[in-house]
Amino acid sequence: MSVSPQDFDFDKWLDDAERPERSVTVYQKAGLIAELDRLEAQITNADEDEADGPSMAGGVGKLRAEYAKLAKQFHDSALTVRVGGHGDDEKREFAEANKGISGSELGRIVLADAIKSPKVTPAQVQRLEKAIGPAQFGLILTAYHQASTELPSVSADFLPKRSTPDDGGES
Repeated sequence: MSVSPQDFDFDKWLDDAERPERSVTVYQKAGLIAELDRLEAQITNADEDEADGPSMAGGVGKLRAEYAKLAKQFHDSALTVRVGGHGDDEKREFAEANKGISGSELGRIVLADAIKSPKVTPAQVQRLEKAIGPAQFGLILTAYHQASTELPSVSADFLPKRSTPDDGGES
C-alpha cells in the first residue's frame, strides 16, 4: 500500500518519531580478565606439554574448568547501557540551568539525563566512571557522542551472505 503525498499524515509521522539512541555493554567484573589471561597461558602451555604427560595440579581439564567458571562470572556481570543524545540547544539549556557548577559536574548531569537505561543520577555517573574505569566509561561517552551527532543508519554487514538463488542470494 503506497501513500500519496496528499494522503501523508505528517503530524502522525512526527508523533511516532524517535530520536537516535545507542547501546554499549560494560562489565562489572572486568578485573577477572587478569586471572583469565593467566589461566589461558597455563592452558596453552599445558596443552603443549600434554605430549610428555599430564600437567601437575589436576591437569589441563581442571584449568579449563576454572577458566570456564571465571568466564561465566565475567559474562554474567554484563550491563547494557542505553544512551540518547542531546542537541546543542539542549546542552546550552543544561548549562544555563546549572550555572556556577564545574564542567565535570555539568557533564555528569548531562550524561545522567542521556542514559536511558538503567536510569542513573549524576552521583551514580561519577561512581560508575570510577568503578568501571576509563576504557569502559569511554564506550558510554562514545555512544553518547554517536547518539548526539551521527546520522542513524543500519548495517547488516555482520549478517551471513546468502549464496544460492533459493536463499535470495546472487545467482
